[in-house]
Amino acid sequence: MQDSSPNSDLVYDLYGGGFFGGFTRIALLLDVFTPLSAGPVSAERVALSCKSSVHGVRAILNYLSSTKVIAFHAETKTYQLTPSAAAFLVPAAKSYAGDWILANTDPVMWQKMLHTIQSGKAAGHTLPWAQDAWLESYSPSRIAYSRELWSTVGIEIEEHQSFHVLDLASGCGIKTMALAQSNHSVMVTCLDSENVLEVARDLGYRLGVESRITFLPADLLSDDFGSNKYEAALLGLITYILTPEQNKDVFQRAHQALKPGGKLVIDAIMASDEPTKWASRATLLMSTWNGGAAHSFADVRAWLEQVGFREVVQHNASLVSAIK
Repeated sequence: MQDSSPNSDLVYDLYGGGFFGGFTRIALLLDVFTPLSAGPVSAERVALSCKSSVHGVRAILNYLSSTKVIAFHAETKTYQLTPSAAAFLVPAAKSYAGDWILANTDPVMWQKMLHTIQSGKAAGHTLPWAQDAWLESYSPSRIAYSRELWSTVGIEIEEHQSFHVLDLASGCGIKTMALAQSNHSVMVTCLDSENVLEVARDLGYRLGVESRITFLPADLLSDDFGSNKYEAALLGLITYILTPEQNKDVFQRAHQALKPGGKLVIDAIMASDEPTKWASRATLLMSTWNGGAAHSFADVRAWLEQVGFREVVQHNASLVSAIK
């Protein structure tokens, strides 16, 4: 018999995680990370640099060290940056991602979401996508995930076969560069904004595939992708950001860009009959930012078929492929 007693842990879980984002936001606004760049330093020195109380700064530093974002040296009672904090949380770092965290923890965003829900109209929210690209480019799990992606959708490249992939809204380009790294016949064109492509260039050098990558600054929503040029195209984590009409338009131009028999691959959170946490979260966020949503496979398949794709297949909860 199912227990009908209330479970307060479910309620605690609704808001408890928000504390952690709030603590990190405060640390970034204080900029406790820059003074830590000098090496192991005391809470007193960080507080002086941040023009804040020693007690409060020590509490923030202790929280950060408990998460392993920074290191604490018990014998000297000093704090030090970890490689991750040095790369992503110091404003002077090339790969700084603090503005991404601030944008995602901004109270204004939640007020905009409330307005969107009440009005039914996207309130709009701008995010520093290049900083998200820096984070993804260093993700330890992304290379393995990306290689599995291409295997799952049935991309098989014969030896010495020239195989050109168009990576639409590429971000750092890690998914297509992983394919290029595993097969020297693969060439990639990364299409995104110029500031995001700076991250992709950096990753291309780190992975040793830069000579086979073309970087194309362009607007996904309006620019031409070319005609009959590519064996495959990827739309990764983008369809749920777009409205239905925007998706259909992008699908049409992707269809034109592919060679006959070319394959379009979509990697995105999709809605299902049973509500899921990730799809629901994507819909709440994307509807606020620009009117997007986690779309269902049935809708995505219909849009693809409307512009001429065939053999539309859903491989798992997030992967779809279609043939020109």
